[in-house]
Amino acid sequence: MSRLKIALKQALSILFLETIALFLIVSFRIINLESALVLFVFDFLFVSLAFQLAGTFTKKLGLLALSNIVGFFCNLVFHSFHIVGVEYFGDLFNGFFAISYPLLNMVWMVSFWSLSLAILPKPKNMKVKMKS
Repeated sequence: MSRLKIALKQALSILFLETIALFLIVSFRIINLESALVLFVFDFLFVSLAFQLAGTFTKKLGLLALSNIVGFFCNLVFHSFHIVGVEYFGDLFNGFFAISYPLLNMVWMVSFWSLSLAILPKPKNMKVKMKS
């Protein structure tokens, strides 16, 4: 590999790491602590699962940065629905939102994990048995 490709991959990796950190901080500052915790838990689980798969480090960090962006905007929409729901339905909506918030977050998490697993190749040491 040429030095330019190595430098470009390192620059992209740093950019993706900064994006991940930025959206964690912005999620805490703009939305609330729960959304930042959801993103942090997702990041931890994504790193522990996806980083065992084959693929470049830059591609994995890019997927993680993209997932943080998607998660941030999903949580922003959920938070907006919460504010509007409390305005229209009163404090009764808080109970409904407390139950539905983790379920709504699981929807985007599982969707993004499945897309990431489809993008990243399986490890080479994994044997695939096919029935004939």
